[in-house]
Amino acid sequence: MNMPADPDMRSDRHPAHRSLVTHLSSRVRSVLSPTQRSALRTATEPWVKPIGSVRGAAVTDAVALTYDDGPGPHTASVLDVLERHGATATFFVLADRAEAEPELLRRMLGDGHEVALHGVDHQRLTALPASEVRSHIAEGKRRLEACTGQPVRYFRPPYGSQTPRTFVAARRCGLRIVVWSCDADDWIDHEPEHISQLALERLQPGGILLLHDGFEADPDAPLPEPGFDRAEVLGLVLSGLAQRGLRATGVGRLLESGAARRTAWFRP
Repeated sequence: MNMPADPDMRSDRHPAHRSLVTHLSSRVRSVLSPTQRSALRTATEPWVKPIGSVRGAAVTDAVALTYDDGPGPHTASVLDVLERHGATATFFVLADRAEAEPELLRRMLGDGHEVALHGVDHQRLTALPASEVRSHIAEGKRRLEACTGQPVRYFRPPYGSQTPRTFVAARRCGLRIVVWSCDADDWIDHEPEHISQLALERLQPGGILLLHDGFEADPDAPLPEPGFDRAEVLGLVLSGLAQRGLRATGVGRLLESGAARRTAWFRP
């Protein structure tokens, strides 16, 4: 396992340093435009490898589709669309939901998709006591592996919330942290055409798209569950990608095709 370097391990022990990193990250995101942030991430990639979360790959003909918060009521229809288009995805699932939907997990794996960990549940890890973070992630990994019968390689923290402390905890559990390069605001109730257009505008070759087949409202900013057709959104996205000559695949296959792009991803 590629463990973080010693300086990053030390930073995990200093709450003041963690707070400073998170504050600086939030300031950068508020001051710079998306284009400027992308340029900054590219420039700093060689320097953030020890603490970098995967946000894409150096690939020109493919993108990764990822789904969070499931399995849920939309998962089966999403799988139907992926099958029709001959595409694959990575599903970042919650262990408690996975245990309740074993047939959906078997279908994911049988259809060639990748099952990764999103957590035991959807708790924000940055709000947990330091002593509980690693055991919480380890429990989710153990329970998900019991469901799939396969090793779990990738982890995405709920809400994308991460500090150096939670990063190190996930790495110590043998997990590679995967975030995303773009989303499509699919937690807001819009028409499928609008959401798919956002996805296609924002997604670049080698990127990782965040979508949802389940819905977990953020208690800090609660929203009603959107009512649009998530399968319709996916069909529009896949058709648009095909027109651009881009393959839709999962994270593992994307990283097999090109070197990982990383970002120092720390946010509350």
